[in-house]
Amino acid sequence: MSSDTVARYGYLLLFGYVLLQQLGLPLPASPVLLAAGALARAGQASFAAIVAVTLVAATTAHLVWYQAGRLRGASVLALLCRISLEPDTCVRKTSNLFTRWGPKLLIAAPFIPGLGLVAPPLAGLSGMRAWRFLLIDSFGSLLWATCIAGAGYALGPQLGLVLSLLKSIGGSVLSGALLLLAGYLAWRLVDRRRALQQLRIDRITPQELQERLNRGDALFIVDMRHELEMDNERRTLPGALHLALEELEDRHTEIPRDRDIALFCS
Repeated sequence: MSSDTVARYGYLLLFGYVLLQQLGLPLPASPVLLAAGALARAGQASFAAIVAVTLVAATTAHLVWYQAGRLRGASVLALLCRISLEPDTCVRKTSNLFTRWGPKLLIAAPFIPGLGLVAPPLAGLSGMRAWRFLLIDSFGSLLWATCIAGAGYALGPQLGLVLSLLKSIGGSVLSGALLLLAGYLAWRLVDRRRALQQLRIDRITPQELQERLNRGDALFIVDMRHELEMDNERRTLPGALHLALEELEDRHTEIPRDRDIALFCS
């Protein structure tokens, strides 16, 4: 990629890439920010502009998910599990962390894989004010962009060697980076498929559950949704026992051993 191309389209490409990544596409953001920082070290880009563009893109995406969490509630979390390459347990872990740390989690979320995508809708789900979310989330995004791009700036000469290697492999830096990205996505897809196979359990549809209840089958329902989901939806299945996953060890005796158990997660 020439200096002229970087000067003309680099910031636009960076904005689009970060925006799509923060909206949920399984793209690695840190390597791109590292490379951008290295370009700033080489004088081919402005470090301040890189941070500003990344901040605006990330905050825009986070506002979309924040509003989705406010308007659609827990259904947004189910959607995130389907589009994310992170294990589905990331939603549960993030919910627990948000309950424990509150808005402060938004500052650390961009640095932790799986948390950055789920934290904004959880903030909306929790009822956080928009202005407060924007203030805290922007600070976290600014800190993230500055640290990662700053690391690229500091490691500029070393990363320059990597960029040269990519160019020799793919004919250009861009094509070489695309080859690495394709390999990364393939690995993550295989890893996610393996995780889903490990987590696979017998499933029952809502219609099948209703039919069994209508027949009078000995069926016990356990509602294992997180407190944030319960507070947002304020309803559960008739006769269900609400038992958070974290309470299972202490309250497992409340679950009968002589009946089939149906677990309701979301």
